[in-house]
Amino acid sequence: MEQAGLFARKKGVMNISRLDWVSVFFAISASVMGIFALYGGGEYGQSLAVKKMLWLTLGLILMLFLSQVNYQILGSYSTIIYGAALLLLIFTLVPFIGAKIKGARSWIRFFGIGFQPTEFAKIAFVIFLSKYLVLKETEIDKLKELILPFLITAAPVLLIALQPDLGSAIIFLPILFIMLFIGGANVSVIIGLLLIGFSVLFIPMFLEYHKYILVSDIVSYLKKVDYKLADAVRILNFEVWHYVENPSLVSEIKSTSAVGWSAKTIIQPENLALFGQAVEEVKKNNPSFFRDFFSNNITILIIIGSTAIIYGACYFLNYLSRTKWLKSISTISLIIFLSLSSTLIFRQAMSFKPHQVIRIVSFANPDKFPKGAGYQLRHSLITIGSGQIWGKGLLQGDMTRGDTPYLPEWYNDFVFSVIGEQFGFWGAALTILLLFGLVLRGVTIALQSKDDYGALLAGGLTSIFFFHIIINIGIAMGLFPVTGIPLVFISYGGSNMVASFAALGIILNISLRRFINV
Repeated sequence: MEQAGLFARKKGVMNISRLDWVSVFFAISASVMGIFALYGGGEYGQSLAVKKMLWLTLGLILMLFLSQVNYQILGSYSTIIYGAALLLLIFTLVPFIGAKIKGARSWIRFFGIGFQPTEFAKIAFVIFLSKYLVLKETEIDKLKELILPFLITAAPVLLIALQPDLGSAIIFLPILFIMLFIGGANVSVIIGLLLIGFSVLFIPMFLEYHKYILVSDIVSYLKKVDYKLADAVRILNFEVWHYVENPSLVSEIKSTSAVGWSAKTIIQPENLALFGQAVEEVKKNNPSFFRDFFSNNITILIIIGSTAIIYGACYFLNYLSRTKWLKSISTISLIIFLSLSSTLIFRQAMSFKPHQVIRIVSFANPDKFPKGAGYQLRHSLITIGSGQIWGKGLLQGDMTRGDTPYLPEWYNDFVFSVIGEQFGFWGAALTILLLFGLVLRGVTIALQSKDDYGALLAGGLTSIFFFHIIINIGIAMGLFPVTGIPLVFISYGGSNMVASFAALGIILNISLRRFINV
């Protein structure tokens, strides 16, 4: 029998004719669609299209290379690969190594060439987690065996969130749950963990949303009692909470600016007291049960303590009597306890950046944000709709031209909107078919894998594609908040392009290994 090493011989993986050319076709076609969309975006877009072709060439070379590397070798070195990815993420936070672009320190530059370690960290995370789940496959249905997978996930999530890049950090979580499901984890446990994760993310954002939408009513109230303070709040607008909760930040802004004057006005003790009075009055006039419930820490602590006692009592009684309904009650109380306690800890430990909250709030209520994220969402929908059925045609779109295009950041976050403008409904539909065709091929390869590690690895890498596609297109269509998630193979961005083809190369190798006896 022919021995398998790093590379297989001609009868095995090196047989290029057995490459999954359908997946390659989908990926290259989607990339070409992205190049056309960029090229049609005016002079600036044409320069981006040329760069994208270079990244496409590099990505294809890396894809072919990895399609020949035995994925079991990647599993053997998974700890090193994962550790190297974490080290690169740490480097991004180090001054003079990590480059800060658009407020996020998520780039590393070497000799003038920059890349985002986050894109490659997703692949390293899947490689390492797949190996762990295979090693624990007979015990993964136990709750205690899920602790390490969450720690494996928490490390890159925390490092990426510190950049800060909250959108890229959050995408690790659904990938984790998909891989736990494929790995055989208890479905009820996964559902419980999903509820906990949803609570931790949703409740703080829900409370922040309600704070931000109250500002206009607070200004109206203050006009009746202190017009100067009302003017300061009006100038700061949604940023007012930033200075009310962190008065020390006022020293960082120029005192001569309107914002500086407003911030200095708002943090005066008598004005803070008056602002707090206005907040309470506005809340009273705009009642919300869930807002008041989740913002009351005393009530939350009482429920946390009560559920902890109920869980302990039911767990002990179930241990003695083995009664099914006691086990159910203990499980429900544990989920409530973990959800509320984790949410409370998260709220106290994590302070949201104003732009992060505004992205969420603008998604829920874009009319309150004539600029920024709300502006992008509204203009994205207009751009998509302007293409109608057949589109305006290549080089005929007008939403992306000029120094201040109608649709900002169109080449990355909103490239799908540009496809809708230039190629219309049918172009957008074709793009979706190509991308989901690739996802379907990835799922098929995972199901056909000759071993559990290959199935987990292919499933995890395919889920990276899936969630990028769902979130990016959802953002463009106003279904999700603006999070800065690129559209795989289509958006401009060398790191994501090369990383996507690298992931595809590993998936292709998993497909090819079915044909050799190793």
